[in-house]
Amino acid sequence: MPRATSERVYSQATDQLRRQARATRDLAERYHEQYRRSLESWVALRSRLENRNGSSHHDAPTARTASSRRRSAVEILRAEHDALGREVAMQQHRLKRLQAAAHHLELLHGYLLSADPQVGEPSIDDAEETPAAMRLRVIDAQEGERQRLAEEVHDGPAQVLTNAIFQVEYLDRVLETSPRAAHQEIEFLRRMLRDGLDEVRGFITDLRPPAVDLGLGMALSERANEFGERHGIAIRVEVEGIDGVLSPEAKSSVLRIVQEALQNVRKHAAATEVVIGLEGDHLTVADNGRGFDVMRLASGASRNFGLQFMRERAELMGASLQIESRQGEGTRILLRLPDRSR
Repeated sequence: MPRATSERVYSQATDQLRRQARATRDLAERYHEQYRRSLESWVALRSRLENRNGSSHHDAPTARTASSRRRSAVEILRAEHDALGREVAMQQHRLKRLQAAAHHLELLHGYLLSADPQVGEPSIDDAEETPAAMRLRVIDAQEGERQRLAEEVHDGPAQVLTNAIFQVEYLDRVLETSPRAAHQEIEFLRRMLRDGLDEVRGFITDLRPPAVDLGLGMALSERANEFGERHGIAIRVEVEGIDGVLSPEAKSSVLRIVQEALQNVRKHAAATEVVIGLEGDHLTVADNGRGFDVMRLASGASRNFGLQFMRERAELMGASLQIESRQGEGTRILLRLPDRSR
């Protein structure tokens, strides 16, 4: 392709991406305003509902009809409050996705601006990555990790707390009229909160700085044991000698990649056994789960942010990641470890 044509196509692509990033950001800001109004309406409904529930009841016979009407109005108000609460939660989820999409488009636009259009198609393999491009990739990896954690918290502990609020409100209604049903709901609420607490503890463990000072092999064994006990998965660690083939700087990244691989097993594999092993210059994480279609993942028809996070981590430390899987035959992740001398 002639250089002039190449530069024109490159410029058009960059401008189009810039416009798309700006449009997505504007859409996210408009949606944020809609979410804010819905949240304010939900808080106002909640206040009205609490005022109705706290209003005094009359004992005079002449007030029975009015009391019945008040109860009917409260039930209608409660139904509106619950429906709007669910809608607010959904809007919050959509808003986070819009904001993440806008941010990633902006990062990609910045990366294109930092690349050299003279070769027609910028390639990291053809030349050494520029410092600006490297910084953008690091930022992108960090933002992707934060977005993944935000989604985990939203779908996990935040949802548990939302459900707990609705559960307590239901208990308040049935506690006096149906004690047996109330006790059953209390037991359900207790289990739900315990599960939520376990999940929060898991997040705290994953967010702690990796404890690799005493050796990566020991850190992998400790994290695998904690994870296996928490989720009921048998995990075997066979990585003798791994500390001798890795630089100190790479050990933390390897531990993070293995942690993410285990999270993928928990969320997607439905596996009962996992083996973490060392085969030459490859660290492997193999499970006996249901597996998946690797070609579908490679085609972009299915996105997995966990796998994307692992690949980016591997690339940033000079390693590479390979995935072997077939439906019904488990999954095997091979992390080609970086040369210690690099």
